[in-house]
Amino acid sequence: MKMLYKSILLAAGVMLAGVSKAQEVQVSAAMDSAAIQIGEQTVIHLEVTQNVGRTVQFPFYQDTIMKGIELIAVSPLDTVRLSDDRFTVKQDLLITSFDSALYYMPPFRFIAGQDTLLTNSLPLKVSTYEVDTESKEFFDIKPIKSAPFVFMDYYWNILGVLIVLFIIVWSLYLYKRWKFRKDHPEMVEKLAPKLPPHVTAMGALEDLKTKKLWQKGLEKEYYTSITDILRNYIEERYHIMAMEMTSAEILDALRKEETSKSAFLNLKQVLELADFVKFAKVKPLPDENELSLINAEMFVSQTVEVPTMDTTEATEKAADA
Repeated sequence: MKMLYKSILLAAGVMLAGVSKAQEVQVSAAMDSAAIQIGEQTVIHLEVTQNVGRTVQFPFYQDTIMKGIELIAVSPLDTVRLSDDRFTVKQDLLITSFDSALYYMPPFRFIAGQDTLLTNSLPLKVSTYEVDTESKEFFDIKPIKSAPFVFMDYYWNILGVLIVLFIIVWSLYLYKRWKFRKDHPEMVEKLAPKLPPHVTAMGALEDLKTKKLWQKGLEKEYYTSITDILRNYIEERYHIMAMEMTSAEILDALRKEETSKSAFLNLKQVLELADFVKFAKVKPLPDENELSLINAEMFVSQTVEVPTMDTTEATEKAADA
């Protein structure tokens, strides 16, 4: 009698423990629609109600729930607090099917520690579309229709082509210009505006001053440069062949021109001293060297030709170039 009493108590304890576990974790599965057409979608709602501190693992699927039922998306877990020691976890499975049939999805398995909890099974009917082949007229596939031309769809393409064409044309222009200047330097010189003689001479004398030839003991080179500058200036200014004339011939020619006495004496001092240095190897004093350059500049500035309208425009164009 005592053994029977103990057996009854043990069985009752096991049943109470099972009921306690069942109440501790509860799982369920529901579906929005149990009947869909081929290609339509429906949602399976999985739900777990459990106590705080328990860990329940949801079932995991990759591409299919079962053969014929495809899994499209799985939502993240959504937790809802019910009380201080109890909460609900939900998850949605988006499914579809492309085969018409009546499916019975097996129970969904949840793992809670050492226990496996199963939900109810879900049926899903997938129907195909009925095609009326007798009363309906079928048409062939329509040809591809061309989209209308919209300028803004090709705006950047057209702009890119125009930029490339501009770069090509501009590059060809620069190349031809460079080629022409290289092959016809004499034409470039003719096209270039010419500076007035006094501007060219004064610039050359200024450059000569910066070279400091006589300070380096190069008196002959110094006076040769001064006389060459003056001879070129006289040729341009008075239109006489000064580069082929002697100093005396140049002075005789300028006596016939309307040249002031001061300008004539300045030129005479430079030419005569230059002849002594170049031919008699005379070594002038530093003051004489500086005076020669000053007299050369004075001669040029005193004999500047009064510009006419044409020469004034030429001077302005040369300055702008």
